[in-house]
Amino acid sequence: NLPSAETKQEQSIFLTLTRNDYQKLGTLTVTPFPWLEASYFYYRPDDLLWESIQGTEGLFLDKGFNVKFSYKPNNIYLPRIAIGLDDFAGTGQFTKEYVVATYVFNNNIKLTSGIGWGKFVGDNSFTNPLNFIGDGLNSRPEKSENYSLGGNPSYDKWFRGDATFFGGFELPIFNIKGLTLKLESDPFDYFKYGCCGQGLSENSSNLRKKESDFNYSLSYKYKDYGNVDLSFIKGNTINLSISLGFSSKKNIRKKKKFIPVISNTEYGQ
Repeated sequence: NLPSAETKQEQSIFLTLTRNDYQKLGTLTVTPFPWLEASYFYYRPDDLLWESIQGTEGLFLDKGFNVKFSYKPNNIYLPRIAIGLDDFAGTGQFTKEYVVATYVFNNNIKLTSGIGWGKFVGDNSFTNPLNFIGDGLNSRPEKSENYSLGGNPSYDKWFRGDATFFGGFELPIFNIKGLTLKLESDPFDYFKYGCCGQGLSENSSNLRKKESDFNYSLSYKYKDYGNVDLSFIKGNTINLSISLGFSSKKNIRKKKKFIPVISNTEYGQ
């Protein structure tokens, strides 16, 4: 559930489908440059009410946009860093921002740590470390003044209010190529993802209850075409995520090497 500073391969496009007890999530991610990754997602919770149809559960649908700017220094001893904005416009169901660093060791162990704002913040938080810029960054409005169902940027919420630390690591399971074990902290308050007046249902108290501050996952990556993650999140929920895609920068199939042959042809007198 946490971001890293890494991006997909340059000129790539990936579709990720996520399913668990309380939500369905579909995300289309494109990486036009190695330093830029953008995604468009649809989110359908199983428990939130849709009041326009007599408080029916499971019909609410939200969409949003994410963007991440990543920088990889030339010095091999420094980590890759990234700044990201999630669901930065419109209703802001998932609005959160982050600064994150990821270091990849020689044995492909990956260590990630960062600071998050907005919906990252659960029970454990601290005063905004950016408040030296101005006292206005200490508070975060519940609703953006630029709020619009049409998707206007909610810039007056970005990097404002309390913040929280997050982190995790990815450990290769060396006997099986492409298989890794992931462990991450879980800072989220899952009840904060009710949106726009639809509200939580009677099932929400069970489906969104968190019993652990850590998530665990087995992830299998098949070459550069995608991966499957089977996770245990918030201490009580199985989560399945499948990601498929490709990069247009890399040839999808191999072509035979063309070797031209030049022959002289003599014409008669």
